Amino acid sequence: MKIFPYLILLIPVANPVWAQISDLSLGLGGTLETSAYNMRYRDYSVLPVLNYDDDTWYLDGAEAGYYLINNDVNELKIKTYYDFTSYNSNLGHGDAMRSLKDRHGSLMAGFSYQYTTGYGAVHTQVAADTLGRSKGLVGEVSYLNMLTFNSLTLVPEIGGAWANAQQNRYYYGISRHESHRSGLRAYHPHGSITPFVALTVNYSLSKKWNFYTKFRSDFLPSELRDSPMVGHDGIYSYSLGVIYDF
Repeated sequence: MKIFPYLILLIPVANPVWAQISDLSLGLGGTLETSAYNMRYRDYSVLPVLNYDDDTWYLDGAEAGYYLINNDVNELKIKTYYDFTSYNSNLGHGDAMRSLKDRHGSLMAGFSYQYTTGYGAVHTQVAADTLGRSKGLVGEVSYLNMLTFNSLTLVPEIGGAWANAQQNRYYYGISRHESHRSGLRAYHPHGSITPFVALTVNYSLSKKWNFYTKFRSDFLPSELRDSPMVGHDGIYSYSLGVIYDF
């Protein structure tokens, strides 16, 4: 189990689409996430949540940024966020997986743009690894909508996450040296697009207190499933928490 404060990541991250919060909100959240790797492991964390948004700068957990454009229709941000994707060889299933090198998360930086209409919003973003771990590029395109029923708000989302070859080779590839040491076949994936669906639920307990939960499912494409490191067809994450708006 990981327990560490998001406060150490004082770099802006975007709130979910149409999130209406005061300048500052604090709370506590927990997340359970499965791994794509061939390992008997589920990562769960309990984290303090810090959100700040003054319509110019924003901070949302592990992401932060600056609004270049911010109105009811167009939202353009420059952002940075931490990608927690990682592989700990000590937790690998079998000697072969345990002989591979670790893969580490990284700080990503890039841009996002969202176009909002009365029928929902289209969100796009692109970001690059800034720590030189994968030296990769990632992107995402999704459609979201907001459904409100009194104190209950639902935000369904469907989209695709793109990663280039450098990104996939760092996290899912196996070099010749690793292949020789582990006995697993060498693997050099190309770029890929991973479809995903998500649902965010927010319930206003009062004017100040809000409860939220989110489920996301990523369906791995064959480019990633074919990696000898991968033991599952998808990645599933579930989070919930409570937030107080100041």
